[in-house]
Amino acid sequence: MTTELTFDLQNTLETMLNRIATGDDITEQLLKIEQLSTDIESTAPTMLKHYLERKSYTKALDFLKDL
Repeated sequence: MTTELTFDLQNTLETMLNRIATGDDITEQLLKIEQLSTDIESTAPTMLKHYLERKSYTKALDFLKDL
């Protein structure tokens, strides 16, 4: 998992959670998270893949911040 993909995923998750808090549409972020999940699937840590598969996006974001 490259540093660029890690930052992109983290930023997308943060944007999505902020948009949820303000009641904005998150369709774009959900699509991007799905694409990034596919892109990192073979190299991502097991727990991150688990969080993304289960759509536990807050936990995925916390995991990324702890890297």
